[in-house]
Amino acid sequence: MSARDLELLGGQSLAEYGQGRLEALCHAVGVPPSEQRSAQALFELVSESWSQAPIGEAAPWENDLTDDGTPFEFSLGFEGEKPELRLLFESQLATGQLSHHTSWQAGFALQARLQARGLGDCTLLEQVAPLFEPSLDYLPRFSLWHAAVLGERGASLFKAYLNPEIVGLTHARGLVRSALDRIGIPEAWHFVEERLATDTRLPYFSLDLKPKQSSRVKLYATATDASSVERLVAGAAGLKTGDATQWLRLLTNSDGPYLGRPILVCFAFRPGGSSPEATVHVPIRNYAANDQEALERTTSLLTPTQGKQLEAALKALAKTTLRRSQGVLSYVSLRQSRDRVRVTTYLAPGAFTTDEPSRVQSSRTIPTGRPSTRPPS
Repeated sequence: MSARDLELLGGQSLAEYGQGRLEALCHAVGVPPSEQRSAQALFELVSESWSQAPIGEAAPWENDLTDDGTPFEFSLGFEGEKPELRLLFESQLATGQLSHHTSWQAGFALQARLQARGLGDCTLLEQVAPLFEPSLDYLPRFSLWHAAVLGERGASLFKAYLNPEIVGLTHARGLVRSALDRIGIPEAWHFVEERLATDTRLPYFSLDLKPKQSSRVKLYATATDASSVERLVAGAAGLKTGDATQWLRLLTNSDGPYLGRPILVCFAFRPGGSSPEATVHVPIRNYAANDQEALERTTSLLTPTQGKQLEAALKALAKTTLRRSQGVLSYVSLRQSRDRVRVTTYLAPGAFTTDEPSRVQSSRTIPTGRPSTRPPS
């Protein structure tokens, strides 16, 4: 980050910066004042553990949530004319030597606060958590993230994200299978297993923090070309053959191979559902020259009103013109919902990003983690 950027930030804390970015985003997409206040209160709650961390040249701890290490990310879900505002974030301890291991501890401390306020049911998560706990002899990409849907009452839904590769890639499939068995949906693994190729990774496992009878379980798989995506989504609810390929051609101008970040396919299993819903997540910042190009590709999937809302959101968050910025619009996800496509756009707040596009790590692949230099416990 340049000296000029630091001077303009004026010694802001990370939480103050996030509150400012959230306020700008809410204003840009027309969030009513009452919902803005709820959103700000929610951000204050989830940022509590790192609220006083200063904005500097680098993130206060290494994390894989955003390209520049900002420990939170916004997203806008477009289905109706009013966008759904969401927040993805990583907790961390307030003091000490910070790591992915301490973020696991901080994440569970957050969950305790959520449960105390009646904002989440962690029953399912507690059943599988021991499988995903980080060990001291391996440094994972991440250990525990949370997401919140921001609404009039603060949050209508919290979600937890766990790392199937927490002790290495080779253990991920067995770990996921064990987790699905523990929560009583072994058929979910049968659906996924037959679609996996040798090089398919399973980088994320997600649970709604709701009672089991209404909680979704999500599993994410990687794909490096359009045909692999089509294989993964075959048989998923709502999707027709060729839908995913059409989306990928529109957003990346290619059928692959996708040599930057891979495409992610998310399987969402609902209680009693015969087959999962599939969402295709496209890391558009790897396949568009700048945010203006990414915007133009994405708006072709939106209504005119939605397109204007997304453009306003990007301009509110970008530190320069959209033709010079890259990576503010990081991902675009698509899911068939009834008779329309639900589009969700992921927006990086850039707490540690300059106005120089070259500083955004847009070609970075999903890292794999590495053995720790510390002795195992």
